[in-house]
Amino acid sequence: MIIHHPRTAAEAVQIRYASPDTTVYFAGGTDDLRLGGAAEGKELIDINALGFDTIEEKNDKIYIGARVTLQQLVESDLIPTFIKEAAKFCASFAKRNSATVGGNLALRRDDSYLAAALCAAEARLIALGKKGEKEENVYDYLKGACKCLLEYIVIDKNRDGWVKRFGNTTASHATLIAAESSGVYALSVKGSALTCGNTPDLYKTMEFCDDLAGSAEYKKYLAKTVFSLRR
Repeated sequence: MIIHHPRTAAEAVQIRYASPDTTVYFAGGTDDLRLGGAAEGKELIDINALGFDTIEEKNDKIYIGARVTLQQLVESDLIPTFIKEAAKFCASFAKRNSATVGGNLALRRDDSYLAAALCAAEARLIALGKKGEKEENVYDYLKGACKCLLEYIVIDKNRDGWVKRFGNTTASHATLIAAESSGVYALSVKGSALTCGNTPDLYKTMEFCDDLAGSAEYKKYLAKTVFSLRR
């Protein structure tokens, strides 16, 4: 395992674009550096000295640094309640203290704590790539891989909504996470691609599979009924 320690965000991006696809940025390291983690055989780019660890309000927008931890989200007075609730889906206080917002999104896991809530909130992100900074919807970012360095996630200050999780236990991988905000719906289902749109019938376009999180039939039932439970 090789760990790089860039001095600037631009240097971190330069290393990432010049390195193998197994190279990843890391901050909290909850996926790669925990006991039994996935770091073996990878090159890691340590971004802990680069900032992006604050939550700030600017022009009725909330700017969440990619290195902000899930626990910082929970404790911040600036973060909408349903985004805090999504962060608390990470049941371990110790893990919430190390896991970062950027890491949770960049992993593109189908059981991401935050993805559904941020997509429903129409959150945007600011990322630094080889050609400079760019801004795009979180949902669009999650649909494909890229080598950009996440800097900030941006949400509307007064955005309201709800988020709900189903899982075998609080500590197990989520079977389904659903969120709604201002008529935007998002569904994250274990084994399926995240989907987001303006109808609660999102499940009709999804493919479901049997796994340890539940049967395809059970997942489809949850996806079919979860939004009606909140109407």
